[in-house]
Amino acid sequence: MIKMIRKFLKDRKAASQLISSAALIPILLFIVASIANISVVSNMQTLVNEAAFEGARIGIKSDTPEQTAQMAVANFGDGITGWKIGDRLSVITSLKNDTLTVEVRYTFYLLGGWQKILVGRSSLRIGDTP
Repeated sequence: MIKMIRKFLKDRKAASQLISSAALIPILLFIVASIANISVVSNMQTLVNEAAFEGARIGIKSDTPEQTAQMAVANFGDGITGWKIGDRLSVITSLKNDTLTVEVRYTFYLLGGWQKILVGRSSLRIGDTP
């Protein structure tokens, strides 16, 4: 076995192929991690946007639109890690000129430990039926 390894290492062509292959592994891992991070950010941004819209949609049909919108956003992401108001989720609502605005901020971590804050916002007029 050791003789085979020595013979392999003495062969310059095989050794250079081994070294170049080993050098490519971190690059390939970086590309795979980047693709995973991009897909997670995309999916989470869609979720945050939908939560803001859903909160506004349900809020405009209520007698207490701001509180109802906050509850709707909190319930929308039920089961998602950290989806609790005050934990990694914040919901800001405002009611001006019969327009309810819901802003959702969600913080999460990507591969590599990077923190990402996503923001979604939706505004609907009270009385509209989306």
